[in-house]
Amino acid sequence: MSTLEYTISMLETMPEDKLREVQKYIQYLIFKDMGDMPMEYLSEDVIVKQLTESVKKSDMGATTPANTVSQRMKEKYAI
Repeated sequence: MSTLEYTISMLETMPEDKLREVQKYIQYLIFKDMGDMPMEYLSEDVIVKQLTESVKKSDMGATTPANTVSQRMKEKYAI
């Protein structure tokens, strides 16, 4: 069994909370020399809170049409 195969087999049996710890550590190793990570790690609670707030705003009609968002993305990122 190769190192990669062994690593994958360990990850496949690892509990979700431990997988998150591994992910955070790998991100630390990759981005530690860049000053800070390009994205913030969000806990499940924070994600659920943000999604709940987003759904409430959407239900109130505070949305932006998809074609407007697409146009802004094209302009901003030249895609």
